[in-house]
Amino acid sequence: MKNIRLVVFTSALAIALLGCSKNNPVSPDENPDQSDGRISIYNDETYLNTDLTTSDDTVGIDSTSDLSKGLAKTEKTQKFSMKLIATVSPPTVNKQKVQATSVSLNGSYAYISYNMAGDQYLGAVDVVSVNGKSTKIVSRATFTDTDVSAVFYYNNNVYMAEATSNTAYDPPAIAELISISGGKLNLSRNFRSQLSSFAATSIAAGNGVIYATTGNTGGLYTLTPDSLKILSYVQLADARWVDFNASNAIVAQGTPGRISVFNVGSMTAPVSTFNFPGADIAESKSTVRLIGGKALVAAGDSGVQLINLSSGKIVGSIPPTIVKGLDPSVTVTNAVDGAGQYVYISNGEAGVYVAQASQNLETPSGDTNIKLTVLGKLKFSKLQSVNHVAFNGSTLVVASGTGGVRIVTVTF
Repeated sequence: MKNIRLVVFTSALAIALLGCSKNNPVSPDENPDQSDGRISIYNDETYLNTDLTTSDDTVGIDSTSDLSKGLAKTEKTQKFSMKLIATVSPPTVNKQKVQATSVSLNGSYAYISYNMAGDQYLGAVDVVSVNGKSTKIVSRATFTDTDVSAVFYYNNNVYMAEATSNTAYDPPAIAELISISGGKLNLSRNFRSQLSSFAATSIAAGNGVIYATTGNTGGLYTLTPDSLKILSYVQLADARWVDFNASNAIVAQGTPGRISVFNVGSMTAPVSTFNFPGADIAESKSTVRLIGGKALVAAGDSGVQLINLSSGKIVGSIPPTIVKGLDPSVTVTNAVDGAGQYVYISNGEAGVYVAQASQNLETPSGDTNIKLTVLGKLKFSKLQSVNHVAFNGSTLVVASGTGGVRIVTVTF
């Protein structure tokens, strides 16, 4: 039963309270911890930030490792600096550590998703305020029956691509939203929508709709932002990731690798489909970023592919990482993100690499070839297998499974 308190105060006190400065701390009662038995919301920042460590450590680049062997020394080419400002440890759900799966950046906030490897379904979402030495976890949701594969913030809601063990959902792929107020998660609005296949693989929001992809027997959905009512569905085998701009939505698919391009005004069928090498390993992640009329694709066993969406021509690429002593199956490129002239690459157990493009990626360039030069591997200590990277031009966030999350500022 909800605990309701009656508070009586004088008019003078009421006036004083109404005149409080915005700089005054928000009362914990305005954003209390909550639970409905399945989802638990934690908004106590003192408790949450026992899982965060701030730092001010320079992140160097190893220009002699793997892909970058034979290149000029990084000191001669690097025109930016990187600082590790925070490390987030994975949450514990039902006494078990979950693993970081994806990151979405919006303004000064990072939204991080977690799931559980294996047959058990456990998950979480963290909301992190990124602010230099004052970076902190401000809110967290944990799930007792749900893996969270991807997360996206839009209009005071957090949207999640999930899979659930709840037998009421068959198949188990679902999309879910939880509302946000004052930067904090709360259960005042919480909706789920059943999708096809065994898991939702990605989610994004914009153009007034929610885009979601589901796995090997699924496809691309659009849903309403308020209640996740399904608006459209297109079957796309092995749909792995979705991105969009004001004109197009694009989906990266695997086995074999291809990009399906949609006109956002008509989501009934792709207007074009382009093949690319790679994405040949089943049940793997292959992210895509729509940037400057191009698709920046994590192509698994074929590294990074940069594709002109007007023609389908591959205009740039980075080969897969080969690391002595590691099976190539654990060093595939599963995520990539870019801004300006820089690209950050998640290569699983091989770690995170950075590359420089020969021109600004946001600039439309047609079929002009773009050279992508690998500068080297980022020097992180105790970095485990990297599942995802997000980069917005000034902040890099690395999701490294059970190794947690690294937050890095990038200064040019």
